[in-house]
Amino acid sequence: MAGLLQGAREGRSGVLVLRGEAGIGKTTLLTDLVAGAAGLRVLQISGAESEMELAYAGVHHLCAPLLDHVDRLPKPQRLALRVAWGMEEGDAPDRFLVGLAVLTLLGEAAAERPTVCTVDDAQWVDAASLQTLAFVARRIEADPIVMVFAEREPETGQELVGLPGLSLSGLDDEDARALLATLVPGRLDDRMRENFLAEAGGNPLAIEELHGALTPEDMAGGYGLATARSLATRIERTFGRRLRALPPPTRTLLLIAAAEPSGRLPWLWAAAESLGIGVDAAVPAESTGLITIDGRLRFRHPLVRSAIYRDASLADRRQAHGALAGAIAGPGTEEHRGWHRAHAAGLPDELVAGELVQASERARARGGVAAAAAFLALAVELTPEPYLRAQRALDAAQLKIDAGAPDAAGELLSVVGDFTEDEFLTACGDLLRARLAFAVSRGSDAPPLLLAAAIRLGPLDAALSRDAYLAAMMSAIVVGRLSAGELSSTADVATAARLAPPAPGPSTSVDRLLDGLIVRLSGDHVGAAPLFKAAIRAYLSEEEAGLADPRWLDITNRVSLDLFDQDTYNLLAARNVERLRAAGALTLLPLAVTTLAGVHVSAGEFSEAAALLEEAEVINTAIGAPHQRYIEPYVAAYRGQEQLTRELVKASIDGATQRGEGYAISVALYSAAILHNGLGQYREALAACESAVQHDDLGMYGYLLGEMVEAATRCGEKQVAATSLRLLVERTAASGTETALGLEARSAALVDESPVADEEYRRAIAHLERSPVVVFLARAHLVYGEWLRRMNRPGDARTHLRSAHEMFTDWGAEGFAERTRRELEATGEVVRLRSKGAGAGLTTQEAQITKLAREGYTNAEIGGQLFISTRTVEWHLSKIFAKLGITSRRGLRTVF
Repeated sequence: MAGLLQGAREGRSGVLVLRGEAGIGKTTLLTDLVAGAAGLRVLQISGAESEMELAYAGVHHLCAPLLDHVDRLPKPQRLALRVAWGMEEGDAPDRFLVGLAVLTLLGEAAAERPTVCTVDDAQWVDAASLQTLAFVARRIEADPIVMVFAEREPETGQELVGLPGLSLSGLDDEDARALLATLVPGRLDDRMRENFLAEAGGNPLAIEELHGALTPEDMAGGYGLATARSLATRIERTFGRRLRALPPPTRTLLLIAAAEPSGRLPWLWAAAESLGIGVDAAVPAESTGLITIDGRLRFRHPLVRSAIYRDASLADRRQAHGALAGAIAGPGTEEHRGWHRAHAAGLPDELVAGELVQASERARARGGVAAAAAFLALAVELTPEPYLRAQRALDAAQLKIDAGAPDAAGELLSVVGDFTEDEFLTACGDLLRARLAFAVSRGSDAPPLLLAAAIRLGPLDAALSRDAYLAAMMSAIVVGRLSAGELSSTADVATAARLAPPAPGPSTSVDRLLDGLIVRLSGDHVGAAPLFKAAIRAYLSEEEAGLADPRWLDITNRVSLDLFDQDTYNLLAARNVERLRAAGALTLLPLAVTTLAGVHVSAGEFSEAAALLEEAEVINTAIGAPHQRYIEPYVAAYRGQEQLTRELVKASIDGATQRGEGYAISVALYSAAILHNGLGQYREALAACESAVQHDDLGMYGYLLGEMVEAATRCGEKQVAATSLRLLVERTAASGTETALGLEARSAALVDESPVADEEYRRAIAHLERSPVVVFLARAHLVYGEWLRRMNRPGDARTHLRSAHEMFTDWGAEGFAERTRRELEATGEVVRLRSKGAGAGLTTQEAQITKLAREGYTNAEIGGQLFISTRTVEWHLSKIFAKLGITSRRGLRTVF
């Protein structure tokens, strides 16, 4: 702990999570840390056990001393923070943009003075705040900021997982005996002492509190403690005994304080006064050390709060909540007031339920999804009218899903049928349950559930039914080859979807996508092509008008690939990243950025792809989300990194199999085929292709056929190559894009190998020069050069092989570059190795910062894009300058 403070004084950051059971000493360590932080800025918060969830309340409290720094933040961050704190109206901010704003805010504060942040009882801090603070903890690098969290075990959540931690255990036997002897010298006989120490288990609070609350009868044989469910319960029980010894007015005052976790004195005194209790009622509790009052009321330990609340009768709790509901007033207190009014209600009450619905909407507007879900779930319990109750249960379940609480969502959905027999609402419940299954597992159980919901909704709501059919198809595509059971495969779902009701109005892109997928997944690729083209035109039109439904972007992208329409795919991928960046939607951005990285690989821009993958990694690490690695094998394959690609492909296939995502297996095998074709390992390339094409995956099958033609011809498998070409031409002819026609001509030339192939190769290059898939152009030059050399035309061969070698070398496609080099040398040309560029020694993040700095971005703007503080950008730039031998940004222009 002292080392963290010293590091901050020396300009370094530090993070630590203290973990341990109740009473083990976490709070004491935080107190010691604060006591030793002389000269440093100290920001502190402590969570309080409560069902009440107030979005960003913890972060607001922690950063309250820094409010005058908020105006220094970049505008998007400033707006996000002010909206999250209810200081300004606006669209709900992405929770991780709020995190970036808090990171910048703390960075500004730390630039003035090293800053220490402590978060006690982190398990009870509101979800939005804890996620935000965990984001910050993962992103502080060069700022003199220390963040120390304390959370209880075993009630540990996922937000702080992966951060440096220290698990606290109990005192050893010698120290436990010494502490007990200090507290009760000479009062315990040997048997009682041994029983006590055995039951306390070295827990300091247990030793300190239990000895004063237990009678010799309790301790005899250790039975008094052994009947308790846990050590926390044991300690809480002893606090309960002490509390029951207090005067009734004092206990009522403490119950009011326990019911309102904010500890605000004006609310406490006003609520107590309404029950005829004066300020002096706090004196007995203060004198015994159970509470302290220093601007707000604080309990000696969280177990005191839980003991007083749980020991009270239901009637007394309702009275306390009612007093608080009547006492709390002023702007920004609606959530507090509504929550207490709800807990004071004995019966369903629409007036109170309506207040909770409004509180939920306000929380959602601030980006507090967990808080919105909590308020709405409580509103469900208090809604008297059954139909409305079922509607609210559905809305609350959706919010619980959005908040990452699938179990709670499932509980709400399970009771929808108990509230109403309305066919439409129960059908909507089925649909949401199916979407929940897909979101949780993405496995083979989702397609039949979605299909059943679609069928049930058919006569009730045509538009919603068609949406459900499309969702069923999407899930079946994701499951792919791993489908199992009835109505799980793409063909089964397509057959069932033929019974979908007609579109209720003018056809939208969604309607056209559904119609096209029914035909395509039934096996008619040619018949589906015009329907898909119409769907893409409609989606682009809706996208231009701001009317496109983002839920269907993924399926539209896959359809674009199925048509070899790489131009549309690239356009939508770039627009999606641009839109999500502008909105600060960090939750969705990593997947979008990863998709765009694949676009850059296809364009031969491997460095840009690597930078985007690093960006996605940064965001996922910062927000604690799983990493999307399906593009990494694609990059490694084109770079010719054999061992890495093999490892990534295996990991991708293993992970996809475990998750039930068959589509991802085809993506991984495609990468494997590219690697092996590049390295001249044609048998392995063919094996990867033959495995992949066992299932006709939308958007992947055609590209796999192209790899299969190359591998099969090089292996002498003429029949396999001819069959693959025939299947490929069916698709490329229906598509007609430059990419499709270029791939078709290249594959036809590979299969033919007669003098007629010369024209096909030239046609392939002409088409691919107009295609955004530049890697296909380089590979067309390569195979044409190989063919020309075998035709004894070394001069012509060198022309195309040089073009291919230059492109591959520029990109860093080492496998294909080496294959091309061997061919060039076989023509008699000497190939000289190129020296690596000036930036070869930079890390990926340093390369990103260098690129942005050369493009004129400020340090603050670079930090905003890379989710690091301005000071961290400055720190990286100093390292970059040292590596490149320059002294300023101006030097970057001359080095690169």
